[in-house]
Amino acid sequence: MSANELDVIFLVAPTSTDTRLKLIAAHASGFIYAVSRAGITGERSTVSAEAEKLVNRVRQFSRLPVAVGFGISNKSQVADVQRYADAVVVGSAIVAEIERLEAAPDLVKRVGRLARDLISS
Repeated sequence: MSANELDVIFLVAPTSTDTRLKLIAAHASGFIYAVSRAGITGERSTVSAEAEKLVNRVRQFSRLPVAVGFGISNKSQVADVQRYADAVVVGSAIVAEIERLEAAPDLVKRVGRLARDLISS
């Protein structure tokens, strides 16, 4: 943790070299964010097989938790990523739900329900 008590969160991608992963591991704190695929974020029908490979590569250089995100948007994908990652990021799915429900008086409750539904077994 830095002097201002904020963790430095670095992103790694499937295209990150081992040299870059080592450098990030040496300077990161809190957790490391593994981008599941090259490209842009947003909902996808599947999680890239590269995501699990990337998490395994990161673990060679760091003991920090690894969160996986980019394109993860449904319960099946969350369950798949939970097999090998410490956390799952579903930002686009939450943003889409907020946009869909923007006028709902119970917006926060419904977004909370979405998040719980994504992780329930």
